[in-house]
Amino acid sequence: MTKLIEAALAPVIETATPALNAELIRCMEIFRFDRGSAERFIPWSDRDWNCGLFKISCKDAAGYAEYALPSTREFADLVRWASVFTRLRGMPVTGAVRYAQKQQQWGSARMQLAASALADLEANLQQHITRKRLGSLPLERSFLMDCSEAYYSF
Repeated sequence: MTKLIEAALAPVIETATPALNAELIRCMEIFRFDRGSAERFIPWSDRDWNCGLFKISCKDAAGYAEYALPSTREFADLVRWASVFTRLRGMPVTGAVRYAQKQQQWGSARMQLAASALADLEANLQQHITRKRLGSLPLERSFLMDCSEAYYSF
């Protein structure tokens, strides 16, 4: 799994522009969707999984990654599970990518989630995109809050 994550993040590091080194991660949010919303917007969701969205933001862009975690005790406390990401706050995007690549203790689910959101953030920064949707999922914050049973901002 680590090789997959490194391969996914390699283009972020190799193509890093000075802007990526200057842009600091300012905020992260994680939304756990309620069952009805998860079934409506994430076609692969089912009742045995907690589904949601992870968002990493800089001043001028945001990166998103969907997640699906088993409905087990390990993933029940969203704040406890996601708190490892707080270390990324204040880091430049390229520094966060390098840091996330080395966090074996996070486990593969968290490493992959961070890798996906950081890769999306990098792409949106480079292309100056402000995304309105992720697939069929609207990304408007008020909508995401309405669809969520749990939320954590850090």
